[in-house]
Amino acid sequence: MLDTYAAKICCADLYSSELARLILGDSLHPGGLRATNRLGRAMAIQPGWRVLDLACGMGASATALSRVFRCHVTGLELGAQAAAASRTRALSEPVPSNVAFVRGDAETPPFRSGAFDAVIIECAASLFVHKADAIANVVRLLRPGGILGLSDVTVTPGSLPPELDGTIGMMLCLTDALPPDGYQAMLENAGLTITAQENLSNEVLTLLAELRTKLNVWQQFTTPAASPASDLAESAPALLSQVEALVQQGQIGYWHYAARKPA
Repeated sequence: MLDTYAAKICCADLYSSELARLILGDSLHPGGLRATNRLGRAMAIQPGWRVLDLACGMGASATALSRVFRCHVTGLELGAQAAAASRTRALSEPVPSNVAFVRGDAETPPFRSGAFDAVIIECAASLFVHKADAIANVVRLLRPGGILGLSDVTVTPGSLPPELDGTIGMMLCLTDALPPDGYQAMLENAGLTITAQENLSNEVLTLLAELRTKLNVWQQFTTPAASPASDLAESAPALLSQVEALVQQGQIGYWHYAARKPA
C-alpha cells in the first residue's frame, strides 16, 4: 500500500498524463482560463501583487493570471513532469518574467509566512489528503488582509456511483470533493471571511460536451490499442451520461470562493 506522499506523487503525475490532457486540457479544471480569470476578478487581484498558484499543473493558469492581472505569480506543483513542463514553457514562450515555477507539495508549501498577497487553488483542494491542515498553511502564507481564491468540484455525499469512484473520478476532482457548504465551512473554520462565492456548475456541463467531441476525434484518428485513453473511450459515453445527470440534479457542481484573512 502506498504511503501518503507516494500516493500524492502518483496523483500529481496522473494529472500530467496524456489521459488528463485529453479530459481537461492544459488548465486541468472546468471552465479553463475563463474560470481562472473570473476567480481572479472575484479576488480583486491587483497589479504587482505576489500570488501563489497551489498545485498549478502545467502552469497555464499561473501564466494567464500574470498576464491579465499584471501580478507576480509563483506556481507550485508536485508532479515532476508538470513542474518541468511549466519551467520549459516559461523559458520558451513569451511568458512574462513575473512567473516562476517551483516543485513542491501544495499541502505543505515551502514558503515563509506572510509571503503572498493572494493564493489561488483551482480544482485541487478536493484532492488534498488533509484539507483543514492545508488551508491552515494557506492562511499562514497570506499577509494580513490577504485573499484566498478557491474553486472546486462539489459533490453531495453518497451521490457518486461506483463507476466514478476511481481514476476518472479523481481526474474530475470528484472522489473526495465536498458539498458547497463544506468548502464554505472549511474556509470559515480557518478564520477566513468569505467575500464572494459563485455557482459555476454549467462549466461542468460545458466540459462534458467538449470531452464528447475530443473522444470522438480520438476514436477516429487513433489506432486501437490497450491504454488508459482507449479504455476511457470505450466506457466514456455511459460515464459522461452519469455525470451529466448528477450535475443536472444538483448532486455534482462547480463553485468558486474568495475569502479574506483578517487584517
